[in-house]
Amino acid sequence: MSYRTIFREAVGEIPPTSIDVDRVIAGQRRARRFRRVGMVALAVAAVGVVAIGATAVTGPPRADMPAAPSPTKPAVRTPTPTPGDSFTPMDMAIFEAIDRVAPDLEWAPGLGASPGAKSEWVSGPTTRDGIPFGYMGQGRVRSGDRAGHFSVQTDDDLSLLSPCSADTARTSGCAITTGPAGEKIRSSSNRSPADKPDGSPSGGIAVSSDVFVARTDGVVLIVSVDGDDENPPLTIAQLTALALDPAVAGLASPPLRADEEARRRLIDSAVFASLRRQVPSATGAEWRGGLLAPADLDAGWTGTEGKNTADSYWGQGRVMVDGVAGSYSVQIHREDPGLSGDLTCDEPSKTYACTAGEGPNGERFRTVTNTTRNDSGVSAERSVAVLRKDGSWLAVTHTADAKGKFALTAAQQQAAAFDPTVALAGR
Repeated sequence: MSYRTIFREAVGEIPPTSIDVDRVIAGQRRARRFRRVGMVALAVAAVGVVAIGATAVTGPPRADMPAAPSPTKPAVRTPTPTPGDSFTPMDMAIFEAIDRVAPDLEWAPGLGASPGAKSEWVSGPTTRDGIPFGYMGQGRVRSGDRAGHFSVQTDDDLSLLSPCSADTARTSGCAITTGPAGEKIRSSSNRSPADKPDGSPSGGIAVSSDVFVARTDGVVLIVSVDGDDENPPLTIAQLTALALDPAVAGLASPPLRADEEARRRLIDSAVFASLRRQVPSATGAEWRGGLLAPADLDAGWTGTEGKNTADSYWGQGRVMVDGVAGSYSVQIHREDPGLSGDLTCDEPSKTYACTAGEGPNGERFRTVTNTTRNDSGVSAERSVAVLRKDGSWLAVTHTADAKGKFALTAAQQQAAAFDPTVALAGR
């Protein structure tokens, strides 16, 4: 779920001109401290309200470029990944940047955690309508007696950098500066009532700081810290340096390039969208009470271990149309793996049918249907193999039900295989 979705569910659609951005941010910060459970969703929601801001901005001051990574740096300090996960290259770039920008910063357990609890880092792709489009990572940090919640996010919405009004400049130190590579930077800090670990008011004040960096390539980085009190563990200058750090900058565009899971989900979404375009009534299918029943297209859709890399993809599940269900899989390779030979047909037979030719985009293709009949019924499989003009290879394979009926027609399956949006991401 995207942060926009979370915010809309919480407050509904609100015209942008009716929102005092900094006041809303401060209010969401207080709400987030009160509800520490669901860390990812809450942190994303708190950042997401800024999307209601108006326009990108300019300004003459320039921020300093942080130092480049040292080739002889010591081992990077890291928090603990969530169970079952491992750190992505973007995670490691952030950890390395923190070592350079704030060497005294330590990773800390969650607020109110039991004694002996480990620090934890939660990260993953952010999604919009189920489609990954960015990254978010977050965890708790400490520097001496200063502690708070730290997060990094990427986005593609330039309107996140709303202008600084005279009032926000006075009350939150809102400032617009220009980075060394022409980045537009919006920074601000907000004061709000502090809470105890149990969510009750502490009687003190907490300061949260946000830095939004809009790069010339259209990527927006958001680096934030929510202090437990008036002294957050990172300064505005440090947050800015983290957003401009070369290691982070190198992976922020596109942020999904180094995340295999996000890449797979991105192609999954393209596969589902293509199916819906060819067959609007298509659904997924899952077993209920011994029978296959309609379900969401992504129900039961899985990737094959070892087949989803920067240069290959393999996703598979079930598809149902008008009560007929069968398996459906998509394979993509950046280079022809040689699985389809020269894409020519053998002689037809009772069990083998084949057509070959050129698709609408100049690609070569072959469609093969293999059918076997025995005492238990009919087994049929149809495969469309495509060699695209860029040298990449794709196969869409579909099986029939026990009666030999296919959920998709051959033409629909071929149209899905010819769809240029179903492709590997650029390297």
